[in-house]
Amino acid sequence: MSTMQQASYQELQKSLECYFTVDEQEYLFPILLSRAGDSRKAIFWFNNEPIPAFGNITALSVCASGDGKQFIDYIKSTQLGGDA
Repeated sequence: MSTMQQASYQELQKSLECYFTVDEQEYLFPILLSRAGDSRKAIFWFNNEPIPAFGNITALSVCASGDGKQFIDYIKSTQLGGDA
């Protein structure tokens, strides 16, 4: 992992670690970084973009309500070609 990638990962971790276990972070963060391009964009998406599969609420709202595992399942399904 490059220094820049490591810094992005750490920024994501600092912002989102309260919602995910270490194992979930290791799975999820590289995907979010890959999709968004950098940690600031990934965090913005997580906090602000409505997700149709969750009734147009944000990933933050999903996870804050205790449904982090459902969010992980959603990300897994999109990785397999499921609808967003």
